[in-house]
Amino acid sequence: MEYLNPGPIDTSLLTMQNEHISNDQSLPSEPVLQIIRTTAFGNLLTIGPAEINNHLLLALIERWRPETHTFHFTCGEATVTLEDVAYQLGIPIEGEVITGVTRMDWEDLCMQLLGVVPAGNELMGQRVKLTWLERTFRDLSDNADEVVIEQHARAFILRMIGGFLCQIHQVTEFT
Repeated sequence: MEYLNPGPIDTSLLTMQNEHISNDQSLPSEPVLQIIRTTAFGNLLTIGPAEINNHLLLALIERWRPETHTFHFTCGEATVTLEDVAYQLGIPIEGEVITGVTRMDWEDLCMQLLGVVPAGNELMGQRVKLTWLERTFRDLSDNADEVVIEQHARAFILRMIGGFLCQIHQVTEFT
């Protein structure tokens, strides 16, 4: 298994794979894509499937030290920096650091930025479920105005962050 693939290895086992969420890798409509391309996350749209070398990954896992968040090599210690991630993903990191209070009304923020509030356990603290974002912002109506298009773009950017960028974090947390 040299590639990261959300589908099954043996396709004969899962007969409903074509309808499964892991098989959905669709992009949003063109008006939403136009907005995303103008943001710092536009480069993420061009990233293809991630090729994983399991042997290299296992070697790195063996050298990871969770106490110091570094890899230990014969030549010294190393870690993945923000600059490394920015270079590989093409995301700019220039400018001032964004800091601020995170104690806020997250339902109100969702309403302001997305135009809708997740119900029940779809919003837990500061986390919005990716399945809710995908389900809620799947289809853009033909007569959508600029505000609704921007809301769909924000939702897709959140899905990119949670679905791709945070997977990198989960791999390091797993190790």
